[in-house]
Amino acid sequence: MSAVVACQPDGVAPQPTRTAALPSVTPTPTPTSDRDAVLAAYRALYREGPRAERAHPKERRAILKQVATWPLLDSMLEGIAALRADGRMTYGYPIFRFFDVQIGGDRAALHDCQDARNVGQADEKTGKRLSHGVTGTHMVAALIKESDGMWRVAKVDQLKVPCSSAA
Repeated sequence: MSAVVACQPDGVAPQPTRTAALPSVTPTPTPTSDRDAVLAAYRALYREGPRAERAHPKERRAILKQVATWPLLDSMLEGIAALRADGRMTYGYPIFRFFDVQIGGDRAALHDCQDARNVGQADEKTGKRLSHGVTGTHMVAALIKESDGMWRVAKVDQLKVPCSSAA
């Protein structure tokens, strides 16, 4: 899992990657539908979370505001600060398996049966992996289409009951 999950209660975290400079956001193709835009926003959260985690604390909010909104934005910032204060960082990127995507107006919800085996937390100094996720990690996300027309993730919960990748 990534900083997204690491910043959630009982989260599992992502893989350590040492970089001297943060990469710029990679442009993604313009989604052709709200469904495509919702899925792209959710994926972007997992890409930008670790990027924010490795950024200077004053830069984190600006990075995350591109993909997250209240209340997730604030909880991610708090979670990243706590993670880093504990000398940990996240590693990895999950394999997404979306199902039950529902969109109504400016609200959306989705389920993701993630394969998070290559995601976890690591020691910031040594890079030693301290935890890892599992396959069948059942995530549920709520997204909002904001006034600028962009979908942003407002909430992500990990359900205790695993899901099947055939979901």
